[in-house]
Amino acid sequence: MKKLIRSTLATVILTGAGGILTLGVSGVASAAGTPPWQPEASSVGTILFFNASGQQITGGKLTDSPIAAYVEGTVAPRAGDTKATLLGYLPVNGQAPGSWSGDQLSSSTTYPNTSAPGALASATLPVVTGASGDESVAQLAANYPNTDTSSDGYAGIYELRLKTTGAGLGQTTTYDSVDIAISGTGASATWSVDYPTPTLNATSTVLTASPTSPQTAGTSVTLTATVSPSVSGTVQFENGGVALGAPVTVSGGTAQLSTSTLPVGTDSLSAVFTPATNLAYSGSTGTASYTINPAPAAGTTTALSVNPLSAAAYTSVGITANVTNTATSAALAAGAGTIKFYDDGTDSTGDVTSNSVLLGTQSLASGGSATLNYSTFAVGTHNLVAVFTPADLATYNTSTSSAVAFTATTPAVTPAVGSIDTSIPVGGLTISTPYSSANPFNLGAATLNSTATAFVASAAFGSPSNPSQGVTITDTRAGDLAWTATATVTDFSNGTGGVINGQNLTLTNVTPSYISGNALQAGSVSTSSVTNSSVYSATAAGSDGLRGSPHQFASASAGAGSVYIDGVLTLTSPTSTPPGLYVATLTLTVS
Repeated sequence: MKKLIRSTLATVILTGAGGILTLGVSGVASAAGTPPWQPEASSVGTILFFNASGQQITGGKLTDSPIAAYVEGTVAPRAGDTKATLLGYLPVNGQAPGSWSGDQLSSSTTYPNTSAPGALASATLPVVTGASGDESVAQLAANYPNTDTSSDGYAGIYELRLKTTGAGLGQTTTYDSVDIAISGTGASATWSVDYPTPTLNATSTVLTASPTSPQTAGTSVTLTATVSPSVSGTVQFENGGVALGAPVTVSGGTAQLSTSTLPVGTDSLSAVFTPATNLAYSGSTGTASYTINPAPAAGTTTALSVNPLSAAAYTSVGITANVTNTATSAALAAGAGTIKFYDDGTDSTGDVTSNSVLLGTQSLASGGSATLNYSTFAVGTHNLVAVFTPADLATYNTSTSSAVAFTATTPAVTPAVGSIDTSIPVGGLTISTPYSSANPFNLGAATLNSTATAFVASAAFGSPSNPSQGVTITDTRAGDLAWTATATVTDFSNGTGGVINGQNLTLTNVTPSYISGNALQAGSVSTSSVTNSSVYSATAAGSDGLRGSPHQFASASAGAGSVYIDGVLTLTSPTSTPPGLYVATLTLTVS
């Protein structure tokens, strides 16, 4: 089949290794841009390459035979022709394209080819149908090595031409053409279209999800990406830009992924299609919004047992509640909630009312049980009830046991019963520092910063080694109440008209120091820094930094006692600030 187009004196050395030829090509692609011989006067159109599935490609391996399953010209060089042939040439600087040497790469094949896939089957444009045994780019490069290593635009480039013939007519003198670049050596060497730059075919990706939204947490959701046209590649499924597993190979135009871990809320799903290497198709992305609702709280069942069921009044009685998941009958874990034990007296309905007497509260222990030992039942019937309150209402529902009757009989010796009382003071909540107008906190002299754009003064407001020099908060209130500490500052003034905007004062590195023996201990107090986003002029309005509305810097959910809060106060002022001693008022509040 191979036909020598023009002889050449150039030679190449081939070495065999495992049946693979290592070619003596430079592996250097041409410089970016239009090759120096383009546009070429005899070229009437370009060439497109297709794989066996009819998908357009932009390159391949050097050793592929044929180069492509189908090669189509974009313009018919001569009307009425019915056969097309692919040829390859070595561009040489200083030679006219018509005098370049090359090889015939394919047989002369008939078009239209009705057995070709897709639109190629009915194409009236010239189509070369590749066949095994056609000359590869590797063979073309071996016959005509490109030894140009300069930057003249010829290095690593070959030109492919498609010519046609008709009944009684020879090959056309005009042709469709494309310039290809060779890269790499050996088995990894490839060719790719260099000129004209391939125009990528658009794709679209549609993302759907089954079952339809919304669903509850834990539901298995199948994501399906449909890619049009159906070309090879992969789809990366994502939620909010975060990958859901590994990329999925497209098969038959679709890719699927099933997941049961979509988070609660409105999820922004996407399917990012990436075409296979060397396909002349662009990527595309399909999106969908999917809502996951929290799973409903599980039902619970609370069972109550009393031991003994009858005993003398004022005898210790064991009252035990066991809580299980209604659907699975599995015992709840320790810490899943608490049990309140009630005495309904002679009322056996099991309803807890304002007349019910709370006997005590116990946390669930292992095995989902809680036990209260009670020893002050008076003579008579006592219908006992247990009420489960979950620690997380989103996980479990509350439940109430049936009433279990305990009978307290008259004891042989009646105990003497008396009352005892006490009172808990209301207590108070205070915040203090060792500073006042007579003893102000000194930030020190301001210095010009390294970029000479502002004056900066900074000092530690208390420290781990001397925490009482910062803020002291003391809570003696009853009831384990929460508190929040805030700070606000006025503008600084030097008394002669100079002003530094209070927004320029920040409190950072805020840290609690705990006092041994207090209920407030590590983890009890949360702290946050108060920062700003700019250096403000004297007249700038706003409440950035510590100025304006009170800014929270510490809080506690509960716990009595005292705690120190330390930090670093920093004042940054513009270089236009007049000299002088500047004073401001810092107000600290806890509530």
